[in-house]
Amino acid sequence: MLFNLFNIVRLYVYPALLVLFFFGLTVCIHEFGHYLMARRRGMVVERFFVGFGPKIFSWKRNGIEYGVAWLPFGGYVALPQMGPMEAFEGKSEKPAAELPHASPLSKILVSVAGPFMNLVLAFVIATVLWRVGGPGNHSTVIGWVEHDSPEELAGLRTGDRIIQLNGKEVSKWTDIIAGIASSLEPTVNVVAMRGDERIECNVETTYEKEFGIKTTRLYPPGRPVAVRARPGSPAERAGILPQDEFLAIEGVPVSSRVQLVEMIMKRPNQPTHIKLLRAGNVVELDVTPVVQPPETVARIGVELTEQIVRPGPKPWEQFSDVLEMLGTSVYAVIHHKQTGVSVKSFAGPVGILGGWWSEFASGGMRRGLWLAVVLNINLALFNLLPLPVLDGGHIVFALIEAIRRKPINARIVHVVTTGFAALLIGFMLYITFNDIQKFLPHRSPSLSVPGTNEPPPAATAP
Repeated sequence: MLFNLFNIVRLYVYPALLVLFFFGLTVCIHEFGHYLMARRRGMVVERFFVGFGPKIFSWKRNGIEYGVAWLPFGGYVALPQMGPMEAFEGKSEKPAAELPHASPLSKILVSVAGPFMNLVLAFVIATVLWRVGGPGNHSTVIGWVEHDSPEELAGLRTGDRIIQLNGKEVSKWTDIIAGIASSLEPTVNVVAMRGDERIECNVETTYEKEFGIKTTRLYPPGRPVAVRARPGSPAERAGILPQDEFLAIEGVPVSSRVQLVEMIMKRPNQPTHIKLLRAGNVVELDVTPVVQPPETVARIGVELTEQIVRPGPKPWEQFSDVLEMLGTSVYAVIHHKQTGVSVKSFAGPVGILGGWWSEFASGGMRRGLWLAVVLNINLALFNLLPLPVLDGGHIVFALIEAIRRKPINARIVHVVTTGFAALLIGFMLYITFNDIQKFLPHRSPSLSVPGTNEPPPAATAP
């Protein structure tokens, strides 16, 4: 009973707490940038809230109300001198007309400060990931090809090094993922090297409706390593120890965590021969995967991570990867008829928080931190879009004010801002509805295929 409670806390509660912490940190650091710059420029600050809508709790200090609200769509700092934002922030205690005028420069600096702080946080987390390292698969070497799959029939084999995809050179596995996702054709042209031999073939893509993305059954390298065998599990009875590296299952070489999980699942109640590397020596064991209700797939009860190489990708390389992913996503949406990627593929608060929990739960701390880098960079760039209610909209209004040398009519700003606020709320509700639909079908996490290889998945149990 105590062990089960511990597992619930470790596998479910702990990842949820990590998500809440990093989500709160992401929102707070953004709003703190606005808050700090506004105070520095002598502007009036009325409220500092995480979330929108009805408040859960709040307190006042030095005339400023701090609190948390129910709708987890972000947060805000109420600055009446920036312009009317009642749609999101509620009514101001004092009309802006009765307050000292804030210069266009002050408004621009306050608007930029929020996204800037998100980029700072992203860089700090990326630096941590650089120092703690990542999996040994920062390359384009194919880690595993499914037997009799279209990829194998096309001529690709485990260990082949992909050098080009659709005529473009690739240097890391994320380039391959992005190239497949943005392909305008149902097949992708792959050029790989097998020693000195050059292989060129066309590989069919599969459109994953659940994730709204094109993919193939090509997996990156990264040999799985045992973290520990669960007490009383088949893995413990067979003698699998922490730090054992999985070399082969029934004579088939193992080169990825995904491959190992899938091979184990296919052998319920069948004695299975496993070859391990333990402290430099090859060890061979027999283990019998079992199905433990309410599970419906066979497992051996060993928690896995992947080999870590230190240092990991440099912070600027991680930033480059995120920007490439973002550019690919925009390109794919523009060509949605060919790629199948549309607005429905986007994730809202529910999808983001649910996906983030999944990354922490099944991929470990490194995977969750990598997603924190991605989200902070995306949040910074999204907020700089030149749309009213966003930071970029405030910048546009301030620039117009600077050019005209007088403030924009407050009623015009109010009408435009409220209209865009309504559109944004409607868009958020739409993608939130799509998020909920995606979570409704039951799907075993052990069947998921990593969308990127940086940083490593960790601590999952086949």
